Amino acid sequence: MEKLIELIFKNKEEGYWDFKKVHSVGIHKIANYPATMVPDMQYELIKIIAEYDGNIKNVLDPFHGSGVTLVESKTLGIQPYGIDINPLAHLITKVKLEGLNKKYLKSSLRRMEYEIFSRDIDYKKHHFNNINKWFREDIIRDLSKLKQIIQNEKVANIRRYYWVCLINIIKKYSNTRTTTFKLHMKLAEDISKIENKVFEDFIEAIHRNHKYLSQYSKENKYELKLGDSVELLKTYDKEKFDLICTSPPYGDNATTVTYGQYSMLPIYWIDYKDMDITTSNLKLVENYSSLDSFSMGGRKKWDTLLDSKVLSEFLDTIIDAKKSKVINFFMDYENSLKELVRILKKDKYMVITLGNRRVDNKKVPMVEFSKEFLVSKGFKIIADLQREIPMKRMPKKVSRVKDKSVHSMNQEHILIAKK
Repeated sequence: MEKLIELIFKNKEEGYWDFKKVHSVGIHKIANYPATMVPDMQYELIKIIAEYDGNIKNVLDPFHGSGVTLVESKTLGIQPYGIDINPLAHLITKVKLEGLNKKYLKSSLRRMEYEIFSRDIDYKKHHFNNINKWFREDIIRDLSKLKQIIQNEKVANIRRYYWVCLINIIKKYSNTRTTTFKLHMKLAEDISKIENKVFEDFIEAIHRNHKYLSQYSKENKYELKLGDSVELLKTYDKEKFDLICTSPPYGDNATTVTYGQYSMLPIYWIDYKDMDITTSNLKLVENYSSLDSFSMGGRKKWDTLLDSKVLSEFLDTIIDAKKSKVINFFMDYENSLKELVRILKKDKYMVITLGNRRVDNKKVPMVEFSKEFLVSKGFKIIADLQREIPMKRMPKKVSRVKDKSVHSMNQEHILIAKK
């Protein structure tokens, strides 16, 4: 048994890795995002591995979400690299990593506050498909004014910070329900009861959140890429990374956590250039479901089966109508694992946080598939930490099967594997 296992469990009481009493605070609360990692857990795992290894200079998270793993890596002095297909996640993480030009922030905040309450600001009423379905008319007016004022800010990192502060405001004042990440309308009576404090809430957010961010510096080294992880991983050289630490999707977004649907309303308000959306990746935001369709296991259609005993045995237990989506997802997932194996250095570690979702009310063997694949590539499974996830930001119910709600999973596995 490796010394690393002893360090992971040393002086740890039962249930320690659940982090039941830990809440995201500070930098990780500046913008809400679904199913985020536990910062304290990521920090400790990376710290233990880095101290044991003694030579970890960089870490990659190819599904970085709101950037928890990358921020904690930076805190430990390790250069973060990240990929995500979601422009909103990309923006949130970029703001957390790049910090703020605080020399200009104070005067910018004064200008922002003056212009918000000024009647003399010219602005164009914003529009996108179905905007009047998702926002009340007075909310559209006030958000449109904020959009123009933010666009007027010339310092790019401050402007991006303002967009991130606007995310929670957009979600709060939209006509969508909060019990699901999918776009579902509130009742008309609930929409009419929304008290419009858009300006006040935004000002409070921009004054509160900036203290959690570091000073912007050109010496602040990190790398973020927006797009399909499977394709972008191919751009990295063989054996580039000292540590890979990530939590991939547990299934295709359309039937698990709909990160795309959750994100689209804020995305449609924010200036595309500040999210690094260009003509080359514009397809990601074509409509309300496009992000989820382009995510892992989305539109691709595979006509071959994986060479996996674990997956084959599972597929035999579910109805034929459910099989194609599962196969699509696992083909994409295996392709990403192949690239991760290629770009991880020899004798280094991969840390993957996983969960087994349900299809046809049967548990999908994602953890077992991952172990099977990594072992087949010569990896040694160092540890399989099982933890309860009581604080994870998930909807109470994620889908319906034959008119019965399926509750979200409440257990995760943290696989630690050595190449």
